[in-house]
Amino acid sequence: MFSPRRPHSSIRAYLAARFNRCVRRRRVALLLVATAAPSLAFPFLFSEPSSVAERSLAQEPSELNVRTDAAPLASRSYYDGAETLGRVGHEAILRRDILHQLKKFAHMQYLEEIEKIPEDVREEYREEYKKGVLQQYLNNEEIFTQVLDNHIRKLLFYNDYVVSRPKDQIEEQTKQLEEEFNEKMLPELKETFGCKTLKELEDYFEREIGSDYAQEKRIFMQQTLGELWMNYNLGEEDFDPTVVDLRRYYEANRDVYRVKPRVRWQAMTVYFGRKRSKEEARRKIAHMGNAVQAESDPKRQEALFAEVCRVDSEDVFASKGGYRDWTAPGSLRSQVVEKAIFSENLPVGALSRILEDDGSLTIARIIERETERVKSFPEVQEEVRQKLIADRREAMRKTYEERLSKRFSIEIYAITQEEREKWFRTAERATESATGREIY
Repeated sequence: MFSPRRPHSSIRAYLAARFNRCVRRRRVALLLVATAAPSLAFPFLFSEPSSVAERSLAQEPSELNVRTDAAPLASRSYYDGAETLGRVGHEAILRRDILHQLKKFAHMQYLEEIEKIPEDVREEYREEYKKGVLQQYLNNEEIFTQVLDNHIRKLLFYNDYVVSRPKDQIEEQTKQLEEEFNEKMLPELKETFGCKTLKELEDYFEREIGSDYAQEKRIFMQQTLGELWMNYNLGEEDFDPTVVDLRRYYEANRDVYRVKPRVRWQAMTVYFGRKRSKEEARRKIAHMGNAVQAESDPKRQEALFAEVCRVDSEDVFASKGGYRDWTAPGSLRSQVVEKAIFSENLPVGALSRILEDDGSLTIARIIERETERVKSFPEVQEEVRQKLIADRREAMRKTYEERLSKRFSIEIYAITQEEREKWFRTAERATESATGREIY
């Protein structure tokens, strides 16, 4: 593992070659991971349970040099007037960097959500959706904290990279990564945002996202170099847990491998109410059920059930032949239907009785059923092995991160909700590094 000091000249070329090989092996995967947009499905952006930011708030301020008594952000200005949220070692946590990531994530979520609106009314709601999703990101304290926390971790890794590498090697490795960005990421960004040229992409970031393409590239370069350096330092440890280790973990975590009961099924439904009496609806669905029941061959009966659904069933699954995917207890709105399909009295391949619920009559047919059980050790042995390897690597990463958090001071300036709402709407767009050092 590298010392924070500059390596001796006699081994500098050897160390540089090793790191360059690490860059070439891992950079393509990181190109895709580093720009992936999060979903609004919680837990938010990053699932790290114990983060640098959280630890810094949980420990005594003196342990990590956290400035709990710092002046409000509104009165602080560093690096040519760019407001900062704090500092990690030599790098400032720039407000515009956090804002850029929030805006980009919000825009990616907006692009996903807008596609769910019917095309004929999409344009009418486009601006409303864009503003709504953006406000949801900017005004959500937990999303903000997650983005800030991830940014702090990346800056820790990047600080270690910068102080551990000679300037000429940093320039060489940065150039390699920039070439990979232009070759892999630039075409992907153009495709994602429907742009044909770099100029169109720059205009899109300015017009639609409200940020800069140059800032996107700068943040990517900085964070990816930090991630690559972190992976390089962790190395590729040859750790292969024994069968005894696997068995011990399995026995201690059997509930993790418990499979809940579930069924795959079909159903046909007829509604009654103002336009049709219950008796009329019952006659119709009974006729449908009798038509299916007349077929004794299970495979042909399933196909016939699907055909009858497509012609006569009245629910939203009719066009799909009444097929329902794997269903677990507690996932259906109708308690009557759920009780029937999970009853042992309804065998696989058999039709249920007519099930009456609020304004509807249903006949269900079970295609496949799985009872509650615990997966056997042979079934999950490889899964357990990968889990233990991943846990070992995560423990190594946390140890490395904790060591860096003691080595590089972390300052988080006080900022209130009102200040955040005020300042996060007028982000300055600049392309220079926070420290004045150009990294591309």
